[in-house]
Amino acid sequence: MKTDKLVRSGVIITFVTLYLLVSLISTIHVIDFFELSNNRALAITLAIAFEVGAAASLASLVILDKMNKTLVWALFITITLMQMQGNMFYAFKNLEGFAMWSELFDLIDEDVLFQKRVLSAVSGAILPLVALGFIKSLVDYIKPESNEAVTIKEISEKSESIIEQEPVMTSEEIEWSNEIAEEEYLNDKYDDDYDYDDGPPWYTDDEEEDLLDIATRENEKKKRDSYLEDENPEDDK
Repeated sequence: MKTDKLVRSGVIITFVTLYLLVSLISTIHVIDFFELSNNRALAITLAIAFEVGAAASLASLVILDKMNKTLVWALFITITLMQMQGNMFYAFKNLEGFAMWSELFDLIDEDVLFQKRVLSAVSGAILPLVALGFIKSLVDYIKPESNEAVTIKEISEKSESIIEQEPVMTSEEIEWSNEIAEEEYLNDKYDDDYDYDDGPPWYTDDEEEDLLDIATRENEKKKRDSYLEDENPEDDK
């Protein structure tokens, strides 16, 4: 448990440190862009406000469910584009000695302004995206799980524990179990077919009743015939 807390704290500190470093550099770059239309103090204030606004917009999109997502997305995209533009401007303004980079990507034959624009986009526009990526990862890592996710996780853990507790039968045990079940089935079938009454075991109840009826009728016929013979002895002579 203590190890998990240390790992969690280390991950959070790492993400926060990376975000602060990248966002600080991005904020300094954007100051020059805002100074085009504002004094130094206002430019610094706007640069900080845009950086905090981008992080807050992204965090609200990840965590909060009650906000108007369309408005937040619009603000997030606008702020991010402004930051990208400010970083590109700073990079374009301070670019020097990029001939080797142009040769690396076979842009040396292109116009110098085109080369500076491409390098400004590559080196400047990516900074706000990297900073927002770090803050997004941090928010995803520390945000609390929803009740539904917790319930699903508990159910899956319980099912896994039940599966682990169930004994696993070997092939021999399965064969023995099948043999026992077959013997029990045959014994039950024999018990159902065998008649435990006083009569012969090969007669059913219906057959016994038919035989008794036949015997009774034969006895009655014999009595009747003997009675008739006693009544008419002369007719026989």
